[in-house]
Amino acid sequence: MRTRSRRPTADLPDLVPGVTLVDVDDDFGVTPVQALLLDRVLSSAGPAFWVDGANRANTTRLRELAPADRVLNRIEVARGFTAHQHTSLLDRLAARESPSVVVATGLDGMYRAADVDGELAEQMFIRAIASVARVARVHDVPVIVTRCREDDFSRPLRRAAKTHLQCRETPFGPRFEDAEGDTETLVYHTEDGWMQTTLAYWREVLEHRARMHEGATVERAAATPGIQ
Repeated sequence: MRTRSRRPTADLPDLVPGVTLVDVDDDFGVTPVQALLLDRVLSSAGPAFWVDGANRANTTRLRELAPADRVLNRIEVARGFTAHQHTSLLDRLAARESPSVVVATGLDGMYRAADVDGELAEQMFIRAIASVARVARVHDVPVIVTRCREDDFSRPLRRAAKTHLQCRETPFGPRFEDAEGDTETLVYHTEDGWMQTTLAYWREVLEHRARMHEGATVERAAATPGIQ
């Protein structure tokens, strides 16, 4: 894998209040979504809430990506292991302290499982979508959601999303694109076209963004991060 020491020009999409659906190429996993989450925490006050429905909430990777451990003190992570647990977690989000951002990974995952039948699963999934939309509306914040599969079952989530981003591999590295074709954001670019696509790649993007945000520091604290 090729790397260069040249400092990158790094950019990430500016998230707007409302539901943002992010579809990510499988090879990237959840890392691009974690980068969006950390970037929002760096640039905003208030806590961040991450509700996982597909066993994607890797807090070890989140710590490795964070440009400073203190950033993690404002991120709370919860996992739903059944459809009913997941729905309950989402229902409670609107009553939480005003967040800076909310992430719901694999929003459709629990409702495809065997513990609920087809008709009930669809009803619960629609309720889950309504819950994240309510959080975005009540708190006027971005809510980032991902789905396990793009098919008829997940189509209501696409319709509910105000913004639809795709993170795709290109010959020049990963790129966030607006699915409507209005905008595209090259996350990491060097003039000679060399790209770095490891974990260190996303770390460098976030460190660059941290330097852009007033008062941010790239020094890693010695304390253990406060992920709950």
